[in-house]
Amino acid sequence: MKHKLIKRVLMCQPLFFNSLNYVINPWMKPGTITTKKALTEWKQLVKTYEQQGITVEVINQQKNNPDMVFATDQGIVRDKKVILSRFWHDERKGETVHYEKWFRKKGYTILYLPNDIYCEGNGDTFLWRDKLLIGLGYRADKKTSHALGKLLDREVISLEITDPKFYHLDVGLFPLNNETIFYYPPAFSQKSRGVLKKIVPNLIEFTREEAYGFCANSVVTDHHVIHQKGTPTFQTKLKQLGYASIEVEAGEFMKSGGGIHCLTNILEETT
Repeated sequence: MKHKLIKRVLMCQPLFFNSLNYVINPWMKPGTITTKKALTEWKQLVKTYEQQGITVEVINQQKNNPDMVFATDQGIVRDKKVILSRFWHDERKGETVHYEKWFRKKGYTILYLPNDIYCEGNGDTFLWRDKLLIGLGYRADKKTSHALGKLLDREVISLEITDPKFYHLDVGLFPLNNETIFYYPPAFSQKSRGVLKKIVPNLIEFTREEAYGFCANSVVTDHHVIHQKGTPTFQTKLKQLGYASIEVEAGEFMKSGGGIHCLTNILEETT
């Protein structure tokens, strides 16, 4: 079985993350974020990536864009092309121009979605095997599926999210490798659960504790899974599957409905 090895990621240093003053998902807790704690957690995640041989590129956070720290939401990167995101909520639309400038400066070809199409990058989607998995219902819709299928030339598997706590696909579903996917059944419609059972050889359910502990919002590189602290059952499952568990605290970011995967846009990986 081939395993992906991450070579390079993009992250955004949380300099103004505590300015969060709105609620656009059920996890958000305005007024509770501490900049010092967020910076400490972020720096530890950077250090963890560097210890795995991953190069971390950094974009500067801009004022009045607290959720700009969630780099994975900004676009789908493949080679030197990026499908730039279009955010559903007005509160996040100001982030895009800053990422567009960064990608352009770095020599990426930027692909744009049609004006009536919304997609929040790798928050809404996963490229798995030869397919594109996309979560619909809160930040993307059927039109998004059609548009991305054409741009990426992939079969699209649409998964209906039915619980607002799992508004993004990467909060309720975690592809470990080409054979195994973890998911939280209550996050999805019955039909979508059936689709996953049909296409995934080894489909593993998250417990409620694991799902609410943001285990889906993990990052896998080679045989290592970098995930939120405090979920020993997830660690056990990973060990049984032959993976090493690396715990990192991202509690400050969970106060805005994000975690480790949300903070990380994978720019380059090999198999």
